[in-house]
Amino acid sequence: MQKKERTPTIKDVAKRAGVSVATVSAVINRNRFVSSELVEKVFKAIQELGYHPNRIARGLKKRQSFNVVYIIPDITNPIFASVTRGIQDVMEKSCYDVSIYNTDFSDKKLFHQLTNVLENRPDGIILSAWHSPEIKRAISLIQQFNIPLVLVHAPRNVEGIDAIFVDDENGAFEAVNYLLRLGHRKVLSLGVKNSTTSSLREAGYRKAFKKMGLSIEEKLVLKSDSFAPQSACLSIYKALKSNINFTAVFAHSDSLAVGALEALNDRGIQVPEEVSVMGFDGTYSFCTLPRLSTMLIPNYEMGKKAAEILLKRIAGNSSGVIREEIKPRIVIQKSTQATQKKP
Repeated sequence: MQKKERTPTIKDVAKRAGVSVATVSAVINRNRFVSSELVEKVFKAIQELGYHPNRIARGLKKRQSFNVVYIIPDITNPIFASVTRGIQDVMEKSCYDVSIYNTDFSDKKLFHQLTNVLENRPDGIILSAWHSPEIKRAISLIQQFNIPLVLVHAPRNVEGIDAIFVDDENGAFEAVNYLLRLGHRKVLSLGVKNSTTSSLREAGYRKAFKKMGLSIEEKLVLKSDSFAPQSACLSIYKALKSNINFTAVFAHSDSLAVGALEALNDRGIQVPEEVSVMGFDGTYSFCTLPRLSTMLIPNYEMGKKAAEILLKRIAGNSSGVIREEIKPRIVIQKSTQATQKKP
């Protein structure tokens, strides 16, 4: 009769990794600091032995669900898809499931879903939110349940919460500085009304002109009603109808850039030969003609960073509030070139 193969234990993992049982336990339970070198050794031993920690038993003992929640405003937006992937890749390595809740930018739906989320008591929550007076109330509700919370792509006016932001101002500065170095002086800023994100990107636009000692024609600073391409399209139509001259467009998002490209194409204006177009975020940079130059936001890395911070909080790390700005990187493609007109 064939002898049944023995199930590996935590002692086997410790022996294979060359560490103590206490160290293996600390890596699995994330209840104290372990160097990255030892963590790697432990995980390698776990994989080689096929060791599976009893997550349910550990959860009951420590009152953990081994589930975290990510709440997003728009599940169809590629930005949040990339953030989700970053969160999942980190969480899965620590034996956590990730539940996704989509709010469709609705305060009512947000609070309805929060009711379900809080009843199930996840170990942590990551929130991507929009500019609404109700967001602070939602955050306060989560805090009442003492559930660790991290914000990513959320309003900046919420203090005292761990958060990952985009360095909008310096990213915009780099984009506009690039256009100025190409010889463009009539750079149209295409932003959005009542948007903190757009205001920060406009600040970067102004900073680039100021650093080069150049003045800005205020008629070149446009504000659309929304980030939708249709709204940007209307703004460009109005600028052209008003005979506003520009050789480049700095759009505060790729969606705005798409609208600008459509309007320019519709009016027979060649991009980039007559007008260069620069986007911001990278969501549509590989599906436009010509390919859009943009400031690529590292959404995957932002998701990973948010998840790593959340794991620290779940493990009991109560150090000071972490608020990090991550700078986007410039991606030069086919929608920008040196100006053909004299400044």
